[in-house]
Amino acid sequence: MMNDNFFQVFLDQPFKNKEQIQRFIAEFANQTEAQELIDLLKQREKAGNTMIAEHVILPHLESAKIKQSQILFIRLTEAIDLDRQTPAVRLIITILLKRNESQEMKKKIAQFTRRLADDDFLEDLLHAENAQHFYQKLSISSDFGRLSN
Repeated sequence: MMNDNFFQVFLDQPFKNKEQIQRFIAEFANQTEAQELIDLLKQREKAGNTMIAEHVILPHLESAKIKQSQILFIRLTEAIDLDRQTPAVRLIITILLKRNESQEMKKKIAQFTRRLADDDFLEDLLHAENAQHFYQKLSISSDFGRLSN
């Protein structure tokens, strides 16, 4: 199983707009550098839509300002429309990558991202009853990735 700090799960979050979500992500990554990280999130969004499946977006950041590489899961209490291209978002999976991160960590992140192509896996995350079930799904995902290499 991956170390406990690799995945961070936040269920039933009451965010109502993109700005609240971006601020939460940026402050989690590095509170003292939050504004710069928000700007990076906005730049990334301009480069292309982050929606990877119905109800799911995948914003990601790579920066020297990020304190620790990890993956955040933010599931909203209610689906929100971020804009015309990203309607009814319910789950935000955020990859935070510290610049000059180790190859081992980059490999773990790449291994995990392959699981995001599995619609059943995403559905399980969208409908997990509680944090314990959510972490169980992630643990199965991690074990699956390790077995398939």
